[in-house]
Amino acid sequence: MQHTLTMTFRHFAFLWLFAAEFTFYLLILQTGVVEQHHSVLSEIWMVPAGGMIGIILSVFADHRYRGYLPVLLALQLLLCVEYADAGGPILFALGLISGLTAPVLIARVTHFSLVVVALALSYAMGTWFFSVLADSRTSIALFLSAVALAGALFGSVEAVYGKAKRDISVQSAVAVFFWLLLDALLFETLSRDSVMHIWGEETYTGLIIFSHLVGLAVAYRMRDWRYNSRMILLLFTVTFIVYSTGWQWGLSLVYPFVISYYNVIILRRLTPLAYPVLAVMALTLWGASGLGLLGALTKMSDGAWLILGILAAMELSVVSEYLTKWNGNMVRAVTRLKRFDLTF
Repeated sequence: MQHTLTMTFRHFAFLWLFAAEFTFYLLILQTGVVEQHHSVLSEIWMVPAGGMIGIILSVFADHRYRGYLPVLLALQLLLCVEYADAGGPILFALGLISGLTAPVLIARVTHFSLVVVALALSYAMGTWFFSVLADSRTSIALFLSAVALAGALFGSVEAVYGKAKRDISVQSAVAVFFWLLLDALLFETLSRDSVMHIWGEETYTGLIIFSHLVGLAVAYRMRDWRYNSRMILLLFTVTFIVYSTGWQWGLSLVYPFVISYYNVIILRRLTPLAYPVLAVMALTLWGASGLGLLGALTKMSDGAWLILGILAAMELSVVSEYLTKWNGNMVRAVTRLKRFDLTF
């Protein structure tokens, strides 16, 4: 009985660790830093640079060392004291820590339901506190870092090498990259759209949180559905259509649902990967996020339709391949029947 209670507490601690770090990324690294530095790429490029270098270094780190995460998160906590006035070196260090920790957290997932609950907490907190101005988020950054540090100290420390691993197909990897690119492109565009800006607006906060939670619940139920790629393509298409109509209420209902849905499917595909493959995927996702920001800043959001077209072509190729195989099987079946008739 004692062992069960201990394991339950460790899983609970890991849940809060995952939730706090994901929320830290959403509120501080993804949106806070960009807003604080007024989207000036020459000032914020240090974050993705540090993140990508951190991911590469994490491949060679010993994740089984009990102090791996606590040391990094303690450093993150100290750096957040200067968050509002962060310059290049601090931004680089925060990105580096994120790169060193995020893939490791994904690799340590043993109970996928915990991840879904962690995402629910993250999206609820991230949406609720999004209205806080970037230069006033220091206390939020400190709180999230402290929660993550506590979770790392008391949470599961299972080695990342202990699970059965599998690879990911090139087509799935490309699809995951484009999903995140679409999301980053739209989110960063909305952040600069005075008409369609919905995050941080009290009118839509409750609806956005509700939509996130419903998306998580549906995606969790459908996580192993073979047609999830096509569903996500359809959902993103509907989202961009709603955005183009200027319907804020509709966007508040559809877009958060899509974000939750595709993130669950992505994590479902990433968690079983061997760590080097997972690290490569994490690198591409950092790149997609950066390209989305660049596309929004250069007002190239129309490129989303091209991306949707590429995804549609990929899905059509899968359908075409399936039909070709099906036709071949039918021809072989008919041939066997004819031979059977002749023999008979």
